Amino acid sequence: MPYFQVNRKLLLMKIHYFLGIGGYAPFSPFLTTISKQRGYSAFIVGLIFMLQPIPGMLIRPIVGAVTDKYKCRRSVFIASSIITFLLVCLLSIIPGTTAKEEINDLDAIKSPLFWMFFTTIALINMDGTVKSVLEDTICMDLLGKDKNNYGKQRLWGSIGWSLFAIISGVCVDWYSAGLEYKNYAPGYAIALLCFLLDIYVVFKLKVVQENDTKIVASDVKKVFTEGKVLAFLLWVVLIGFFMSFIWNFIFWYLEDLSNEFHPETKSWMKTLQGIALLIQCFGGEVPSFLFSSYILKRVDHMTIFSMVFFTFTFIFSLYTVIENPLWALPVELLNGITFALSYSAAISYASLITPAGAEGTLQGVVGTAYTGIGAPVGSFVGGYMFKHIGSIASFKVLSVVAFCTCAVQIIVNYILKRMSKNEDVKDIYSKVQTKDDNTEEDLNLTS
Repeated sequence: MPYFQVNRKLLLMKIHYFLGIGGYAPFSPFLTTISKQRGYSAFIVGLIFMLQPIPGMLIRPIVGAVTDKYKCRRSVFIASSIITFLLVCLLSIIPGTTAKEEINDLDAIKSPLFWMFFTTIALINMDGTVKSVLEDTICMDLLGKDKNNYGKQRLWGSIGWSLFAIISGVCVDWYSAGLEYKNYAPGYAIALLCFLLDIYVVFKLKVVQENDTKIVASDVKKVFTEGKVLAFLLWVVLIGFFMSFIWNFIFWYLEDLSNEFHPETKSWMKTLQGIALLIQCFGGEVPSFLFSSYILKRVDHMTIFSMVFFTFTFIFSLYTVIENPLWALPVELLNGITFALSYSAAISYASLITPAGAEGTLQGVVGTAYTGIGAPVGSFVGGYMFKHIGSIASFKVLSVVAFCTCAVQIIVNYILKRMSKNEDVKDIYSKVQTKDDNTEEDLNLTS
């Protein structure tokens, strides 16, 4: 029966997304609360999440360009998967997991344990950045002409993320029952198992890199000088900026709500946070990735970005009126939709404008804009705002900024479309004029 046929060429890619992305879920979304438990202030946590993507930001376009030129995607992909496993092992054994009081910012920065913790997180992020560039490029190559089906592959990462997040959240709460602080050992164990299995999958994964097209530097340079491409990269940076608040500070916000309004939820907070990720992924990301191909064929990429910015406005506005952490759970549906649609649109648009042979290069630049510039700036701003004006006031400010961004994006998109149409008309007129000139010359020659 055709409905039950499995595309074996893409099966291992799906399994890799499931394990490779799902493996981060038991610890990565909890890093802000792990940092908070270590005694670091909101400002220090924001500083960590601003600085830790910088190595990845620098290496991301380099990896894309180098693997394009030297055809070494497979070997770099395998090496990065092994390094991920080793770095998570190191993160799980760093001492100083709890602090009774918040540590002074200056004392925290002077502490060797802080730098060990920060360096390990930064290296995990950098290695994850390398994997992200390669896995998306490999996936696009495997899809061939069906690039709009990217979301159907990437959704397995969201499924893995949500499942392992809720499982690890429940395990951490169970393992920490009766303790003053949360013990994240079960989460690290689940993550390591996922990454170990993923290494085997990556070894078996077929990497298609047969394109011998010579990459012309002028073609790549031309792409980055076009107004619509520069605007596209700016929107990607801003989406990364807003997404960083959801990625890095939602759990902090939920714990603030619990402490201030509903202290009875403290004992099962990790389970609640795991459920939040489950809803975000299964309720928002998975359907959005699944139908992204259908949507992208019918809706313009920039229109999707406008919808995403408007959704950010709505999300941040809702966070300002919620008091019970349970009521934040339905909002996670929208968080999943914003990420899945924006990411699918960004990857798809980048693949459409990329010169032949430079796929990894442009995917690296887009990834740098999203998680290497937008997200770290948002993390720093978020840490500063959460410390000085609090979580709820921060989301009030963000809702206004997101609305203004949406309005500006719509206006700029309209202007660029008008300019593009005018250029097309000029090109047609030029071709017609040239044709008429040639006809006149032919008549003169024959007379």
